[in-house]
Amino acid sequence: PLAALSFLSASYVLYRLLIQKPEKLKRIYHRIIFAMNICILVHAVVDFVGTWAMPVGTPYRIGASGNQATCTVQGFVSMFLRLAVPYYYASLSIHSYIAVRNGFQEEKYRHIEKWIHLGVIWISLPASIYFAVKGGINPGISVCAEVGLPLGCLSDPNISCERGGDIAEVRLVYFWVVLTIIFGIPPTALILLRRSINNANPNKKRSVGKKKIIESCRKKVLQDLTAQAGLYVLFFWSTYLVACVAAAIALVSGKMLYNLNIVGLAFTSSQGVFLMLVYLRLEGNEATTDDDAPEVKVESREGGTGVAKLTVADIREAAMHAKLKRTIREPKKYAFSIFDGSVDESSPWAQFL
Repeated sequence: PLAALSFLSASYVLYRLLIQKPEKLKRIYHRIIFAMNICILVHAVVDFVGTWAMPVGTPYRIGASGNQATCTVQGFVSMFLRLAVPYYYASLSIHSYIAVRNGFQEEKYRHIEKWIHLGVIWISLPASIYFAVKGGINPGISVCAEVGLPLGCLSDPNISCERGGDIAEVRLVYFWVVLTIIFGIPPTALILLRRSINNANPNKKRSVGKKKIIESCRKKVLQDLTAQAGLYVLFFWSTYLVACVAAAIALVSGKMLYNLNIVGLAFTSSQGVFLMLVYLRLEGNEATTDDDAPEVKVESREGGTGVAKLTVADIREAAMHAKLKRTIREPKKYAFSIFDGSVDESSPWAQFL
C-alpha cells in the first residue's frame, strides 16, 4: 500500500509538470524534480513487486515465486534507485546554493545540470553492477537487496554464506556513501548558503535608507531560508533516518533488528508522498505583473456588469456594497524561494546579491 501511495504521488508530480505546468520544465530545479520522480515511480513498482521476485522456496517469504535471475534484476534496479533518489534530492541543496549566489540567472550555471545527472550514474551504476556480479544480491526482508545468502550470514560468524560472502567491505563503503549523501551534503550546502547571505556586505556608497532596506530584506531572506531549509531537511531525513539507524546497528553489532528494519522500510517506501508534499510546499510563487491582476466582474450601480481589473476603487465598492465577485488567487508561500526562485531585478535583495 505504501509503495502504491508513492507511485501515485510521483505520478501526480509528473502530471503536474508535464500537463498542468509544462513551462516549469524550462527551469533546472523542476527538471531535477522531474528526474527524481521518475526514479521514485520505478522504485515504487520495484517495492510493490516485493517478495514475488524472490526465488521459489525462500524461507519465511510469503509469495516468493521468482528465481535468482528475477531476484538479481529486482535488487539491481532497487539498489540503483535507492542511491539515485536521495542523490537527486541532495543535489537540490547544491543547486539552491549556486542558484542564489547567481541570482537565479540560469545561463551562468546551466552547465551543472549535466554533472548532476551524470553523478547519479557514476555513483549508482558501479555499485549496482559490483553486487550483481559478485552474487551479492539476494533475498532481503521485503525485496532482494545487497545481502548475503542466507540473510544475516555477513554479520554472524556462525552462519556460512552460500552467496555474497565477500561483499561486506564494499557494502560498508556503500553505506558511508549513502550517509554522506543524505546527512552530509544537504546541511553543508544550506549552511554555506546561509553564511554567504549573512556575511554579504552592502555597498558602502549606498545611502543610509538604502542600507536599511537591504538589512530588512536580509532578515526576511534569512527567515525564509531557515523555514525552507528546515522543511527540506526534515522531510528528507525523516524518510531515511530509521532505515539508516537499522543498517548502522546491523553493521556495528551484527544483529538484524527486524521490527526496526520493517519500520524503516515503511518510511522509505512512502518517500514519494513525503517528497511530493515538500515539493508542493517549496514551489515558488509565480511572478505577476500589473497586467496579471485578477479579472473580476463588477456590478455597477446602474445594474450592468462587465470585466475589469481589480483596483482600489473596486475594493472600496465591494466593501460598501458587497457585490464584488473576485478571483481567489493562491497565497504566497515564501517571499524569497531558495529552491524555486526567479530573477527579479527590481528586488533590492537581488541587487544586493
